[in-house]
Amino acid sequence: MDWKPASLQDKIGVHFKNSDLLFESLIHPSYAQQLNRSENNNERLEYLGEKILELIITNYLYQNCSYLAVSKLTTLRDKLEEGEKLTNLWFRLGLGESFPFLATKDERHRLRIKRNNPFEKALKALVGAIHIDRGLPQTSNWVKKQLIAPLLAHHLKKIQDRSNPKKQLQFLGNALFNAIVADYFYQLFPYVNPSFLSKIAKKLVVKEQQNKYINKLTLEDWKIIDTESEKICEKSFTGLLAAIYLHFDQQNSKTSFRETGSWWVNKCIDEDEIWRELITLLVKDGVPQKWIIRQVMGYESKDYNEGRKRFHELMESSKIDNEIRVGDHD
Repeated sequence: MDWKPASLQDKIGVHFKNSDLLFESLIHPSYAQQLNRSENNNERLEYLGEKILELIITNYLYQNCSYLAVSKLTTLRDKLEEGEKLTNLWFRLGLGESFPFLATKDERHRLRIKRNNPFEKALKALVGAIHIDRGLPQTSNWVKKQLIAPLLAHHLKKIQDRSNPKKQLQFLGNALFNAIVADYFYQLFPYVNPSFLSKIAKKLVVKEQQNKYINKLTLEDWKIIDTESEKICEKSFTGLLAAIYLHFDQQNSKTSFRETGSWWVNKCIDEDEIWRELITLLVKDGVPQKWIIRQVMGYESKDYNEGRKRFHELMESSKIDNEIRVGDHD
């Protein structure tokens, strides 16, 4: 392993406050397994980075291609997110010959042409790492410079009219919502495998759940956006979320993503219920209670009894709580 963060950051064009995040983004699961540290790999950052990348591209298209129908915007986004393009960017940055760290013996030029190859995944993980370390605005600037502009900038038209404001706002809102949920879960639940996070996320973003969010809101909550935007949203939760994000973005682009996420959490979410959902999934999968309390819930050894009490408080209404208590010998 040749780990030189300074020279690597020069190649990438981003200097990290926490270079451990960059290192984590480069650890392929095969390499982590080889080190007997299977949990320390780039899958969580890839999970986050995929949603952040989609949001950045979606927002760019929303802002710069308003003249296109949503179907064409979606097609264009899909092309920009293609694995081949992400892989090519990884190699263009000069990373492909050494990174990510791999245990596999396959030659890199052979891996490069495979679908869902480790380079594509590492690029998404890198986007996630930049987002956590530097924030969404700097991550957006990096993605625009490295990925979007070289492929799209010269083809844009100077047309300001929106072909369908309502559908375009929902187009932005869908990507925004997925990114907010991924960011929220990544930070709330450390060490948890993305497969569990994805299962819970699906429940939070389905249309039925979005309607429940709408029903929780008051007239005062809708007043955060202007009357014209409210008419365009027409009680669409993702449309409203996008309008709120654009409102915050006009005030301060550096904090708009965080503010929008906080608005959703404060107005719509029962965090204890999400904890119950996650713990239930983990326990059913055989994850030890002690690991959940210490690693996921963050209770150190000296606070373990407090964490154990909190664990059972959360699970009190769960159908599997009795099963947990029967096997509780910690």
